[in-house]
Amino acid sequence: MTTVTDKIKTGIEIVSDVATDGIEAVSSATSRAGAVVNRVAAMDEANVDHEVIALQMTKGSPNDHKYTEQDVQAYSKLYDDAKSGVPMTAKAARALVKDQMQNGTSKQKDEKLNIGDLSPQGAG
Repeated sequence: MTTVTDKIKTGIEIVSDVATDGIEAVSSATSRAGAVVNRVAAMDEANVDHEVIALQMTKGSPNDHKYTEQDVQAYSKLYDDAKSGVPMTAKAARALVKDQMQNGTSKQKDEKLNIGDLSPQGAG
């Protein structure tokens, strides 16, 4: 039997979900990616099967990407690293992209990749 407290809690969760979805609709890709990695890590910590997480992400992909259990494991590892630092600094990423642009294939040089701002707040 559902109690009044359970109904209130459910109502608050629904309002919270709607508000979060609304905020994410206007957030940068960086913010949305971080939120998804956080959710994956929370589900992993709750022992939700990686196949289930991957299937949910595949079904929810706006670009029809297929996610795998290995992807879920990678996001969980990334979240674990992010708790104490970053596995890829902006400086290192910029240097790798710069090196690729200078020394990559002629096709890549011709495409003039737009690397944008590699800072956490600027990517989008």
